Amino acid sequence: MPPDPQLPRKRSVAVAVRSDDDLVLAVRRPEEPGEELPGVWGLPAVTLRDGESADDGVRRVGREKLGIDLTPMRRLAAGEQRRESYLLEMTVCEASTHGEPSLPERAEGATTTLYDAFDWLPEAAFAAAADAGSLCCRLFVASARGHE
Repeated sequence: MPPDPQLPRKRSVAVAVRSDDDLVLAVRRPEEPGEELPGVWGLPAVTLRDGESADDGVRRVGREKLGIDLTPMRRLAAGEQRRESYLLEMTVCEASTHGEPSLPERAEGATTTLYDAFDWLPEAAFAAAADAGSLCCRLFVASARGHE
């Protein structure tokens, strides 16, 4: 089905960070009212602000959601998905870091999704989130299959 031109668009970027032993950084979404995909393990992501590039979004994911510096490396995949009230446009980028994430505490009145846990998982672990409807994980899993 073609995208509805009346739907607002939400541009987002998700980040794949690999460890030295080829595991991928995964985050667990909180189980809170109104949260999309509650309790699901997936890639860290952020909604892009007006005029913000995917690379800038990658850096912001690191600073605001993971407490580390991320260096954008390359674009892995892009796609879109119709959600109930908007069209999600997602770019998945690979990034590098030197350090272990530390999840920030939620500030009062914060509107961004903050994760409640992180782990280093094999690529195959992201298939469950893809099956649950996670666009970034679906794109990541497809891009990983293309590199086998």
